[in-house]
Amino acid sequence: MQSQVQATFLTGPQVQARYQKSHVTIWRWMNDGSLGFPRPMRINGLNHFKLCELEAWEAAQVEIA
Repeated sequence: MQSQVQATFLTGPQVQARYQKSHVTIWRWMNDGSLGFPRPMRINGLNHFKLCELEAWEAAQVEIA
């Protein structure tokens, strides 16, 4: 029997709160290919980011610094 792993998603406003940045800054990060910021999934016209992808991006930023 396979176990199902459920992904946790954050909405756009939750991501803004997590990084204390505006929606414009998050949009810039998403459109700057050199940053590698995770792309959201669009669900009912709203952005939803996978928490595991955000955490992996954060870890990569620490390694770069």
